[in-house]
Amino acid sequence: MSTANIAIRTSSANWLVDLAKAYQSRTTVYLVDDANLGIDPINQTILDMGRKANLSQREWIAVLISLGISSAGAYLLVMAILDPEPYSKIGLAIGSGALLIAGGGFSAIRILVGHKPPNIEMSVNKGFKISFT
Repeated sequence: MSTANIAIRTSSANWLVDLAKAYQSRTTVYLVDDANLGIDPINQTILDMGRKANLSQREWIAVLISLGISSAGAYLLVMAILDPEPYSKIGLAIGSGALLIAGGGFSAIRILVGHKPPNIEMSVNKGFKISFT
């Protein structure tokens, strides 16, 4: 858990990626809507903010890749379980599928879809303060 205060400005090119990384690492950040996108982290998830900010095609592709990794893990897991071979022979496939689901995309999807920060304060001078303490 980090206590560094980082300012993320919506006018920067990778602001949403930086915000997602801050959510994932639970870093306290100041989100400044200097591009006047009208985002509201109190009532919106990161996915909602991305929609409102009209993300680029490249950014949406990155989200779809994370979904694809998670889906590949789920497919591998299901196919390994349905395989008639004994589990001792397909344990690596089951473990790999579970790892792809858990680490390959699930946490990114959780951040984009449903994770809201616990503490958000609004400041006139600094924008939104998002903290996880």
